[in-house]
Amino acid sequence: MRKYIKFALPGIIFLAIVLRFISLNQSLWLDEATTALVARMPIADIFTKFLPGDFHPPFYYLLMKGWVLLFGASEISLRMPSVILGVLTIYFVYLIAKKLSSKRTALIASILLATSGLAIYYSQEARMYSLAAALVTLSVYLFVEKKWTLFGITLALIGLTDYVALSIIPVFIILSLKDIKKMFLSLVPLLVAFAFWAPTFVRQLGGGVAQRGTAWWSLLGTTTFKNILLIPTKFIFGRIGFDNRVFYGAITLLAFSLFVFLLFKAKKASKTIWFWLISPIIIGILVGLIIPTLSYFRFLFCLPAFYILIAEGIENVGKAKYILLSLVIAINVLSSGYYLTNPKFQREDWRGIAQVVGEDTIVYPANSQKEALVYYQLGNQIVNFTDFVGGPQTIWLSRYVWDIFDPTDAARIKVESLGYNKVSELNLNGVEFWQYSRAVQYARGN
Repeated sequence: MRKYIKFALPGIIFLAIVLRFISLNQSLWLDEATTALVARMPIADIFTKFLPGDFHPPFYYLLMKGWVLLFGASEISLRMPSVILGVLTIYFVYLIAKKLSSKRTALIASILLATSGLAIYYSQEARMYSLAAALVTLSVYLFVEKKWTLFGITLALIGLTDYVALSIIPVFIILSLKDIKKMFLSLVPLLVAFAFWAPTFVRQLGGGVAQRGTAWWSLLGTTTFKNILLIPTKFIFGRIGFDNRVFYGAITLLAFSLFVFLLFKAKKASKTIWFWLISPIIIGILVGLIIPTLSYFRFLFCLPAFYILIAEGIENVGKAKYILLSLVIAINVLSSGYYLTNPKFQREDWRGIAQVVGEDTIVYPANSQKEALVYYQLGNQIVNFTDFVGGPQTIWLSRYVWDIFDPTDAARIKVESLGYNKVSELNLNGVEFWQYSRAVQYARGN
């Protein structure tokens, strides 16, 4: 058996790649479409027109700018960097767990991350979260190896990728008291980068705080019991759910019991891994009281630590370890398979909406909603409701999260005041549009 162990990691990597290619050609959802459109902008426009109104640093967008220039902007192409980064994260996890625990623990942690529903989902998303997770995991490896120069560069890249991921830095400071001088020197590249970035960051922060009290504020992730509970729930099950609340609650309770038991068995694991898992989430809960950043996907970079600890716990349960390992893998495989084969749990289907709408006029309540249809080449037929004066016999009204974009329902009221009657509703994975047609009498009279 030992002679085959050398093939274990390549086999896990291969499995991870295969799983991440299944259903990779889903429709882009709204934020991914934003990534695609930004990647096509001139660099000057990215910095002057887009980033001041966004709430992310520039590194991911610049990376995607170069990628799109080389490989195009198809759905698969846009997601390939996240696939690659997701697979690299598995390799970094192997290196960390092997260094801090054992090769067996490293292999277990690797296969758990390879099959994780949440890891697979965000390895298939054209957003910065897979990049942030890869950089944080790499930074932990460089930290334990005391490769300070590369560690410092990686910290700077983290800061230029995702603000929430910077909550890993207190972990390093606490754990490096014996090397505190080297630790602070490692922060120099990050501080230099932020010295240049600070004016834009201040503008972004001001724009975000201005949303306090709006529906957006709650949507983005304030500190609530629900948002706190969603972090471990999504770590375990990924993005899937069940309509039967009793069934979902029972399964969640059983899974929580299993994972809490395994974490307890890992209580003597490396402080580095424990701090990596817990500290950023605690910081996120505290920050979420002021700024809405407590969404589970923003803490994807803690997921590798979670699985290293689960792997350590499995190794410590004695004769039952193979049974418990099989249970955890089964949870991962079933939840991942449920996501990968069930369109209900996949992304918003803007591509399907574009195909149905065809050449008809589209009325939108807010310009910030239109990126996905612009990506799918319907931008020229989009009209803001304030500029819409009627005319076409058939139109489509966007009802996509209208209660946030149009809380007074002004767009619908305007359309119906012009003599249009609703004839159908279309909802494709959360993307809702209503089809309207002008009343015959109204159309003849005009």
